Order: sequence, then structure tokens, then C-alpha cells
Amino acid sequence: RGGVFLGTAMPSFWAGLLLMWLFAVKLDLVPTSGMDGPSSVLLPAVTLSLAYIATYTRLIRANMIQNKQENYILYARVRGLPERSIIRHMFKNSLQASLTALGMSLPKLIAGTFVVESIFAWPGIGRLCVAAIFSRDFPVIQAYVLIMAVLFVVGNVLVDILSAAVDPRLRKEF
Repeated sequence: RGGVFLGTAMPSFWAGLLLMWLFAVKLDLVPTSGMDGPSSVLLPAVTLSLAYIATYTRLIRANMIQNKQENYILYARVRGLPERSIIRHMFKNSLQASLTALGMSLPKLIAGTFVVESIFAWPGIGRLCVAAIFSRDFPVIQAYVLIMAVLFVVGNVLVDILSAAVDPRLRKEF
């Protein structure tokens, strides 16, 4: 099942090059590289987020389909609640799995930016780490690994707090 969607059908470096060709070269809407201003952030951000958008869309869709079969939805329909309100409740209950995935994806997103940093000529932590590996700069490599580990821990703690805020059943566990 080959998809046309950029995030699922091709790697981020190819998606970045295609986006650069379309929006920077052909349409001349954004700069091709460097950090010239707010418009310079647009293409790298879209390139990095394409693969994650597909994942979160599938997760939320699967959870919405699963929640549609739950008793609370049937009860809400029997009570005569508007469909908009029912969908809002289903969506809120479907965000739990996406929040958990988001907590693990953000540090992974930051750690895996080397390719996008290279394509868009951005000085970043990914390029710094690769340069440190080639020059055997162990303190920089250790600092990078420590920063990524702290990001994973902080990301998971924040997701736990957000999950408790979204789902009242989890509040009593804290």
C-alpha cells in the first residue's frame, strides 16, 4: 500500500528537499536555507512534523472508532446530547494514547534533527553531536546523551501531568 503522503512514503530528507523545491524555488515563498527570520522556520518544522502527523492522526482515529462503541457514547445519544458535544467527549478521551506517544516523540524529534539541520543549513544540536563524534569530543557527546535523557524524563513527567489533567480517573493515582 504505497502512499503519496510525504511523511509515510518517503524519508524526511527527501520530503525536505521536495518542500524546498516547491515552496522556496518554484513559489519563492520562503528562504531555502539559513536562519533569516520567522519564515525560515516554516520548512524545517513542516519537514520534521510530517511523519509524526501521520502517526498521531492514525492513533486518534483508531481511538475515536474504539470510543464510538463505548457505553457512555450510547448513553449520551439516548439522553439527546448534541452530536458536537458527543464528538468533543470522544476526542478528549481519545487523546490519552496520543499524549503518551507525544511524550516519547518530542525528545526523539529533537535527537533526530541532524538530517533536516543539514538540508536547511541550520546550526543545531544534531550537527554538533555528529561533529563531536567525528572529532572524538567525548565531553560534548556525554552532554548530548545527558540532555536527551533529561528530555525523555521531563517529557514523560509532563505527559503524566497532562494525562491527569485530561482524564479525571487518573487524578486519584497522583
